[in-house]
Amino acid sequence: MHFGRKSRRQLNIERQDSGQAEWVTGLFWVLILSILLCTQLQISSWQTTGMYMEDALAASNLASALIDLEEYGKSHKVRISDPEEAYEVFLRAIRDNLQLDEEWECANKALISGPVEIADYIIYNVDQEQVYADRVGSGGNVVETWSGKKGEINAPNGVPVECTGVYSEIEFPVEGFLGVTVLAHKGKLVDIAAERRE
Repeated sequence: MHFGRKSRRQLNIERQDSGQAEWVTGLFWVLILSILLCTQLQISSWQTTGMYMEDALAASNLASALIDLEEYGKSHKVRISDPEEAYEVFLRAIRDNLQLDEEWECANKALISGPVEIADYIIYNVDQEQVYADRVGSGGNVVETWSGKKGEINAPNGVPVECTGVYSEIEFPVEGFLGVTVLAHKGKLVDIAAERRE
């Protein structure tokens, strides 16, 4: 009898246990790295979608800024006099810019995985130190008007309204990690032009 010495069989079992532990640890790290990579790819995809949506909103807001040329010719004030007509132009522009079909869905499901909805549309007219706002509802009619002093009125995204402009916000579903769909929102305030200083 030899005390303190391990048999070959015991040594082989210990090596197998050690090898299995290393294999499980390695598999665990591969899994963690895969999850991190997928998460990073998802975040990158969402950032790309966000930039694309912001550009489309900015272009659509500018398209809908129907300046009252007669008013501008008389007083040099930039004013959007017909919010309802501006909203109709915005609807056509956002559909074209996002390449939406009749059901307001995008062909690129990786970008937008369902129908786009207009969450908000507001015209801001600024006259010297006063801001006049008109919110247009989904029916195309002005549903709310209000006014306030410049510097006290902010767009829904928190940006202060300094000059005449258009704010719009859309919501749309985006397919995320493991097929989970998330409802995303994107809003943008576009200033048309600063007041002309005499």
